[in-house]
Amino acid sequence: MPTEAAFFFAGLLFVAAALGYVFARLGQLDDEELGRSGLDYVRGLRFLLREQPDRALEAFTTPGELDEDSIETHFALGQMFRKRGEVERAIRVHRDLIDRPNLRRERREQAQFALAEDYLSAGLFDRAEALLAELRSSPRQGTEALRRLIRLAELTHEWERAIELHRELEAVDRTAARSGRVAQYLCELAEQARATRDLPQALAWLDRAGQARQDTVRLSLVRAAVAADAGDHEQAILCYQRVAEREPSLLVDVLPRLSAACRAGGREAGFSQFLAELLAKDPRAARAVAFATMLDPGINDPRAMACLWDFIRADATLQALVDGERLASTPEPQRAEAMERVRQALRHMATAGRSYRCLECGYTSASLQWQCPGCAAWDVVRPRVRLAFDSGDR
Repeated sequence: MPTEAAFFFAGLLFVAAALGYVFARLGQLDDEELGRSGLDYVRGLRFLLREQPDRALEAFTTPGELDEDSIETHFALGQMFRKRGEVERAIRVHRDLIDRPNLRRERREQAQFALAEDYLSAGLFDRAEALLAELRSSPRQGTEALRRLIRLAELTHEWERAIELHRELEAVDRTAARSGRVAQYLCELAEQARATRDLPQALAWLDRAGQARQDTVRLSLVRAAVAADAGDHEQAILCYQRVAEREPSLLVDVLPRLSAACRAGGREAGFSQFLAELLAKDPRAARAVAFATMLDPGINDPRAMACLWDFIRADATLQALVDGERLASTPEPQRAEAMERVRQALRHMATAGRSYRCLECGYTSASLQWQCPGCAAWDVVRPRVRLAFDSGDR
């Protein structure tokens, strides 16, 4: 991730290049030939190179007609300020452009969009929304304005508005329909309805989500949770099994829920059979099964416990911690009792080391989030399967 210093250095490189261009182009002209705006432009660049941004702003925002070079410098300057977190300065630059009476329409709309970006960065959502709403019909800025309005609806959790705006975006950008975002918004609405115990409404939102896109992992998980709330444990079991088969990276989260649904529905044997089939298809799932067994004391299936024991034996550190050789030679039922104590100890380590990471940007969090808080991408956060002392990225 670029640092503020890197952004500033990049900005200075741009300014230095622009200054060299200006001097090469205008160096032979005297002050009278150069004109007031040209002098202000050069003065502003000099102030930037001297790290005097306020004086540079004064020079750049001096009233007068701007040529294309000056306009581009305004935009570059505003973007540099925003990336450095100096949003007030970015706002001043872009407002100055908008206030220029002779600015062409496409440039004014470009400045309005840049100003809306400034407001979003500053958390001034109402001002950003007002500007973006004006730009929705713009042939040049309309599509990006819609994208920012959608992002704004996401930030404020206005999911029905997000759906409306996204449908509008799909009308001008066919690729938007393949993003699956509308299904995510409908799942958000379903989870809100479930939180208020309005299960019929939750199911209605889920049905719409299924129509918006073919069955997704999240849709199956929310449908399973709603089914469990309604006492339909058979449906919950089917949904959890579907997720476990389709998305192995979520096994650590899904297996405890599947185990609970099987116990509630009197289907413990079904859970055992599912584990057997899962491990036969993909032996690599044993690690996730071991971690799920650590985390959930309700999982007591012999195959799950065997996965946990294999996990301990495969790790030299754990072997030493639990005295694996002695444990292996302990007769039953003492061995089962000792294994349960080991599991309790490992549960603390697994809980302490539990985290989730975005596959796109690397953002880490303590819980599963369907939209990454770091990069705003959907369905990219997955659990990291590791113990507290494990520094690996598994």
